[in-house]
Amino acid sequence: MDKTPGYTLAVVQSGQRPRARYWGAVVLLALLQACSSGTSDDDRKLTGERTGGSGGSTATHTIDVSGGTGPGAVGSGGGATVSGGGATGCTIQDDGSGCVGESHEGENIPLDIYVMFDQSGSMCSCIDPPGGQLCPDPNCASTRLDAVRQAAAAFLADPKSAGIGVGIGYFGSQPIGQASCNVDDYTSAAVGIGELPDHASAIMDSLSSIQPTGETPTAAAIQGACDYATSWKHAHAGREVVILLLTDGKPEAPVTCMNGTGSCCPTLSDAVDAAKRCHDSNGYIRTFVLGVGPLLENLHDIAVAGGTNDAYLVEGGDVSTEVLNALNRIRGDAAIPCEFALPKAPPGQTLAYDQVNITYASAACEPTAYVYVETEDQCGTDGGWYYDDPTAPQRILLCPSSCDQVSAPGGQLLFTVGCATRAVQPR
Repeated sequence: MDKTPGYTLAVVQSGQRPRARYWGAVVLLALLQACSSGTSDDDRKLTGERTGGSGGSTATHTIDVSGGTGPGAVGSGGGATVSGGGATGCTIQDDGSGCVGESHEGENIPLDIYVMFDQSGSMCSCIDPPGGQLCPDPNCASTRLDAVRQAAAAFLADPKSAGIGVGIGYFGSQPIGQASCNVDDYTSAAVGIGELPDHASAIMDSLSSIQPTGETPTAAAIQGACDYATSWKHAHAGREVVILLLTDGKPEAPVTCMNGTGSCCPTLSDAVDAAKRCHDSNGYIRTFVLGVGPLLENLHDIAVAGGTNDAYLVEGGDVSTEVLNALNRIRGDAAIPCEFALPKAPPGQTLAYDQVNITYASAACEPTAYVYVETEDQCGTDGGWYYDDPTAPQRILLCPSSCDQVSAPGGQLLFTVGCATRAVQPR
């Protein structure tokens, strides 16, 4: 299931018209001042126009979220009712307490994917006929690298990829026995990030020019990709960037490691640590993992550490088609992050982080009021949300089950500030 990339949090004051931005779900953070007891009825109901239907007509789409108590909750946050608004949307009704926000269609936040590509010698393994020898093999009609190139060309040309930024770097490019674990060797892109579809030819020209060569120093490659992606993100604050590690082998460089110098002995643990550091850093860069080949289940550990739960593995069959399917799933999953950066309040104002509430409305206008939990360990099957650091929050994170729910198309996710946070009852 594919989703449209783009959304962020917006800050709203009473009487202002915010510019809400989407990433598959509508996200809005209202300031405490917009929820004060002195807010009038006119100020408390904000409406936006959204396009709907094949005729391009517009319909008023009002979101009013309020306080109140709900099952299993404490404080005054939470009670919101939802009613149908026709084919174009639904209305979340205020219960009269005055905590409100606005939801309307807006501009997308673009997604950028930085590919760290494994060009190690095993990429020359033959898949047609299956089980063929490593290159050079005159009887081999198609290698792993051939299949990945074919899938990449289709992905880059897909209209659903238009507007996404893509760049690429390589590892495993040194000759066998000369692998490098120096992060500096992987911080520069072979092709910098550029927007599709115009940038597709530059990526494919680069992929067409490489040959399978060396070993697999994965940890250094991830850290180098992280350095590049972090620098890119800082320079392009309006874009979301993720790393895609595309590899066909576990992290290792046995020949280099055994040559007596011990200069480069990559391990899975090192690669996991690199992905975790990148995800936990100020940039919060997620690492997606696409493994092509057999016996790659250990790559799941890298994906989990990188904040993406599972690696996408292609072990056989129609490799090109399966790689393309995986790339399409990654495109969709990358476009629905379940972590949200908190905005800074305007000068002279503060955000009340202990008065945040999140309400979700499905495409069928079915409401879910998410509750706050202190840590991910407390999420449970009912889901909810939590802060990255409850004492000094910078990010809001959705529990796994809530993340799955908002990934469905057509839903709306509204953040408001000003009512006591709905929270799980202490035990």
